Amino acid sequence: MSKTVRSFLFVVVAMSLLLAACGAPATEVAIEAPTEAAATEVPAEPTAVPAEDPMAMYAPDAVTGDVITAGSSTVFPLSERMSELFQQEGYTGNITVDSIGSGAGFERFCVAGESDVANASRAIKDSEVEACAAIGREPIEFRVGTDSLTVVVSAENDFVTALSKEQLGKIFTGQITTWNEIDAAYPAEAILVYGPGADSGTFDFFNESVVAPLYLNADGKADVAAGEEAILGLEGAQFSEDDNVLVQGVEGSPYAIGYFGFAYFSENSGALKAIAVEGVEPNQTTVDDGTYPISRPLFIYSDAKILIEKPQVAAFIYFYLSNVNDNIVDVGYFPAPEADLTASMDAWMSATSGEAMAPAADEAMAMYAPDAVTGDVITAGSSTVFPLSERMSELFQQEGYTGNITVDSIGSGAGFERFCVAGESDVANASRAIKDSEVEACAAIGREPIEFRVGTDALTVVVSAENDFVTALSKEQLGKIFTGQITTWNEIDAAYPAEAILVYGPGADSGTFDYFNEAVVAPLYLNADGKADVAAGEEAILGLEGAQFSEDDNVLVQGVEGSPYAIGYFGFAYFSENSGALKAVAVEGVEPNQTTVDDGSYPISRPLFIYSDAKILSEKPQVAAFLYFYLSNVNDNIVDVGYFPAPEADLTASMDAWMSATSK
Repeated sequence: MSKTVRSFLFVVVAMSLLLAACGAPATEVAIEAPTEAAATEVPAEPTAVPAEDPMAMYAPDAVTGDVITAGSSTVFPLSERMSELFQQEGYTGNITVDSIGSGAGFERFCVAGESDVANASRAIKDSEVEACAAIGREPIEFRVGTDSLTVVVSAENDFVTALSKEQLGKIFTGQITTWNEIDAAYPAEAILVYGPGADSGTFDFFNESVVAPLYLNADGKADVAAGEEAILGLEGAQFSEDDNVLVQGVEGSPYAIGYFGFAYFSENSGALKAIAVEGVEPNQTTVDDGTYPISRPLFIYSDAKILIEKPQVAAFIYFYLSNVNDNIVDVGYFPAPEADLTASMDAWMSATSGEAMAPAADEAMAMYAPDAVTGDVITAGSSTVFPLSERMSELFQQEGYTGNITVDSIGSGAGFERFCVAGESDVANASRAIKDSEVEACAAIGREPIEFRVGTDALTVVVSAENDFVTALSKEQLGKIFTGQITTWNEIDAAYPAEAILVYGPGADSGTFDYFNEAVVAPLYLNADGKADVAAGEEAILGLEGAQFSEDDNVLVQGVEGSPYAIGYFGFAYFSENSGALKAVAVEGVEPNQTTVDDGSYPISRPLFIYSDAKILSEKPQVAAFLYFYLSNVNDNIVDVGYFPAPEADLTASMDAWMSATSK
């Protein structure tokens, strides 16, 4: 646990410094609540750091020297904006921002060692981390925003408004070459293709999420190498690392198509038209709710040694993280989740502050040891999260906790009802994020739910092990099966049995149901605005005659394994536990496993959460201790339970949220 404790201490320091930057004395943060005067004080501008503030050394006008950044063309306009603002606030050194593609940026940072910051529209690869290590660098990841990769045509194109991922994949690999192959009503004109070059993170992401699933390897998994070869082998396609070149190409013909970051579309929206993907348009709402299928995180990377040796680089990144959300929408992108941005700031603090105070933190955390608390802990909610919370409660008791822990499996919706309406539980387990209506219900009883990301689940589509015919299905086929638009197996493939499909699924009170509807079914039902209609999807699923629904995943397991013609879906843990009797079906050609979840290629994976409230953690130290134990040990147990670890940044953010709640 010592590593976790050290990370928590960094949070205390970070919170102190950040609040100091807003006018509150840093010494008040970890000891007591701010005074009334401090609480009502109007915050200063982010860059106007008081002279006595510990962060004064990182003010733009307090540092000099060069800052060299290079990488993603997508991140380029954002980093360019932040560098201009940094200079406007008093920095007199020189900042270089080169747009050369994510791969080339990592090459310059990790191989040549010539840059201080790498801009990237994808996460760094293991091979690049190894290259960095070879020159003594350990790259630190800072999440700075979110981009909707945007598919565009010329504003003069008056026929196409939406395309599926499959159609896009076929267009960009030459399997569809004229517009009338998509719809007979479209012009019989050749499609002119424009796309980023292979050194671009945009290219990598498009390939992995759109093209590679069309090319399956011997294991039935998406073949990224084959996808790349197919894209680059398209005769007549135009590739460029400069997105402005792509913009000019697409706007020059009503028969052209291309893709790049949302910022470049936003800047040229008068000359271009964005295409809906799977019926969903790219915008703030669809990015935030996860319905837009090709959005992605944006990063910058640096190294602790660089930040220490070059305070101007540390200052620039601190300024970047402190001010990015005030500027990112104007640039044309969307804010990163708050938890991820907080984790980025924590990573900055960790890199610039060292770990000298760790022993004091160990002593401070002793009050949260399992054998130091007593009383009851009541948790309820998601059947998906149930086996994970059950495992963590058993381990908590094994470590000396003598109180009672209740873990009820009642579905995410019912769990929030018990937590936010009845106020009977201390912790809500959820396989989806809390809804606004549930937050309002919590507020009505004086609770402010705090979100803790604890893992990742690959929602798994299963058939009986006796089913010897189906191995893979598309999301569209799944949507049609679970709404009765496909009712017999031979409608999918004439070689399959002419037998009725027996459908099993979670009930409507389950977060698993909600996620499956939003990700798979709702995109089949578009509202008047051309967006996925979640309500229509739910109605269609629940209206399927003969379908069996249950909040108990074990009931679904038994139903599916009982017939070779049955199909169902639930969390990966329940498949893993019953893999002898069940067979997982690949979705869009991708099987659920650690690799496909980590690289984002499995199309229906989702976060897992637990929720609590600061007042509960304060009044019931046993609940605070349980959550601390949970977060500190979950990654050592989650794979055994049958799920996958949350991204490190998200788990760190959960720990930060715990520290914030317990230090008030």
